[in-house]
Amino acid sequence: MNHAVVKSLVLLICLLPSVVFAADIWLFRHGEKAQGSDPELTPAGHERAQRIAAIIQAGRDADAPLWLFSTDYQRTRQTIAPLAAMAGAKVTLYNPRQLAEFAEELRQLQGTVVVAGHSNTTPALLKLLSGIERQISEDRFDALYHLKTGADGVEFEALSSNLR
Repeated sequence: MNHAVVKSLVLLICLLPSVVFAADIWLFRHGEKAQGSDPELTPAGHERAQRIAAIIQAGRDADAPLWLFSTDYQRTRQTIAPLAAMAGAKVTLYNPRQLAEFAEELRQLQGTVVVAGHSNTTPALLKLLSGIERQISEDRFDALYHLKTGADGVEFEALSSNLR
């Protein structure tokens, strides 16, 4: 292979989209919360957390590694806790002020990745991981985003954790 071809291949590999990684990623905002600076979930928020856990648990490959992430707020930890309990998995805390770095960490993972976030961080993380733009209003708690990533790109599914 001549030098120009090798140089072109290296350039092409470097230009591949950064979304080419293999994972099943679930992103959601915490459930309904009480008032205060670090509020707990309301009863409706706890019910939503159970529904989110059931949706993700039913949709994931039980043999694949499971990675759970939450910000260090009661409402996000309480929202992801039912899934952690169902799966017997540990929740790792992440810094919502360092989303670009966190997205890079997530790109290194394989298996099922689940991230509990907020109305501002969940859409921002979705965009960093997939280029897809969505907004979550302050009064919306049902948005559940599912990304299936791999060599063929990203499949996106927007779901609701509302009762059906």
